[in-house]
Amino acid sequence: MVNYPRGSSDPRRIRRLKSPHEIEVKADSAGIPLRVRLGGKWQQVALVRRPWRIDQHWWSEAAVSRLYFRIAPADGPTLTIYHDLINENWLRQEYL
Repeated sequence: MVNYPRGSSDPRRIRRLKSPHEIEVKADSAGIPLRVRLGGKWQQVALVRRPWRIDQHWWSEAAVSRLYFRIAPADGPTLTIYHDLINENWLRQEYL
């Protein structure tokens, strides 16, 4: 039997991302998100998955340094957020 060559059953496949949007986040002293503002209300973060960091173009003016988190608020959808380590902003970025 031959597998379908265009499909991927690998859950780690690369997926496209939507444009990021600013989000309000309160983090602890280590930078781990504790609360997020969703729909005008602050919500406790019930689960934080292990963060991952992206550093690109560090040699140019368009440098990127981000610390990403996959979080689950106590009463809301699972989110992908990141802390822009250059501008100190928090942004929400979801998959297409």
